[in-house]
Amino acid sequence: MNKEKINEDFDRGFNNGLDNVEKSIYEGYLSSEVSLEWWQERYQQKSKELIDINAQIAKVTEDQIENLKQKQEKSRVFEEQDYLVEAAATEIENNRKKIEDLQEEKKKKNTPYPFLAGLLYFLAAGAFVAGDLIISHEIVAYALNIRNNFEAWAFAVGLASLSILLKPAYERLVEMPYLHNFNEKTKKIYGYFQTLLLVISVVTLTVLGWFRYEAYKTDKLKESINRQIKTMQLDATPLNATGQQVENPVLTQKIEQKLKEYDQLNLELVNSPWALFSFVLSGVLFAIAGAICLGIAFPILQSYWVRWFQLNPSIRRANRKIRKKTPVLDENKKVWFEAKTALEFLDQSSALMPKLDELKEDKNQITGELNEIREKIKLSVESARVSSYSEGYFSGKSNRGDMTDEEFEEYRKRNAEKMKNQGESNADRPQKLYRNNGLRPHQALRKAITDGFNEN
Repeated sequence: MNKEKINEDFDRGFNNGLDNVEKSIYEGYLSSEVSLEWWQERYQQKSKELIDINAQIAKVTEDQIENLKQKQEKSRVFEEQDYLVEAAATEIENNRKKIEDLQEEKKKKNTPYPFLAGLLYFLAAGAFVAGDLIISHEIVAYALNIRNNFEAWAFAVGLASLSILLKPAYERLVEMPYLHNFNEKTKKIYGYFQTLLLVISVVTLTVLGWFRYEAYKTDKLKESINRQIKTMQLDATPLNATGQQVENPVLTQKIEQKLKEYDQLNLELVNSPWALFSFVLSGVLFAIAGAICLGIAFPILQSYWVRWFQLNPSIRRANRKIRKKTPVLDENKKVWFEAKTALEFLDQSSALMPKLDELKEDKNQITGELNEIREKIKLSVESARVSSYSEGYFSGKSNRGDMTDEEFEEYRKRNAEKMKNQGESNADRPQKLYRNNGLRPHQALRKAITDGFNEN
């Protein structure tokens, strides 16, 4: 609290008491003056707050604009990398799915037979077809009396190809139902066919074995006849003295008899029913066996063909694409994570910034308070001036009774002159007079008049 002002207020109260001025007038003035000082301080404080909040709003606006620019740039990078990451990941996932599908297809194409078994069955089928081809050629060339070699081989190839014709029939009627639709019926059909095939094979082998025995026996008999003929020729009569061969009718007749026996053996071998059965059964067996071997060999070889030359290359191509795309995906992910981290940081920074709406609301509140303070200051100034005027009015009215007319006129003249020279207001003059050496107002006026005369 300012002691000078307290002393000044005490002097003012003392003088007003001497002048018999109503104390409530100056009390109102003091109240207005104190309120005015407080409201002025409050106004300066709020003005500073308004300046600060305007600066803060400007800075936050600038920071938000910069933050928005960075977010737009990072968002562009993020979206671009997100698209590239998604595209690369989708391509890798599609290739992995493709590999899984190919592996599953590879399992379905799996066969219990090794590749060597399929190759052996294929070679066996070729052997059966080749054997049937030779038999068919002999039949065509000699039995059917087709002398043109090309035509004979063409007809023989057609007959030998019956094994290929029988292959789908065997697969569709016997093997495929047994493998893919196994039931009691297909099991019986497969068993009957295998039994029939076994019977035909055994019968054919038996007939061929018996026929080989007949051929072997005939061959031995023919060798014996050849030896006998050679012996007879060696035992024949040598040449006579003239060098001419001497005919031996008996020996010639014996040789001719042996030749007839030789031809008879060939004829019996050709006309043997075992030869007939051998040709028929071997042709049938070769055709059926060739069809069966082809039916077994083709699925095995096809399975390995699909696995080795179709599925495995596709799997390797898919793996190469995955290995090629994985580093690209990792690099894109790295940039994607950096952009994502930057965006998260910018979002957090934006969240930590003061809210412009709140700052503007605070500004509006401060502006409203300043307007209210201006109104309070106006009222305080108005009240102080009214109180000051009232104090002067009552003080002048009280002192007027103590002054003579000459003193009053002289005071007015000198006061008007000084106000003209110094530009002082009517309100300031009485207060200066009141404070002149602690004199009563009318005494101070008289002293001022006397001093003025002395100066003149």
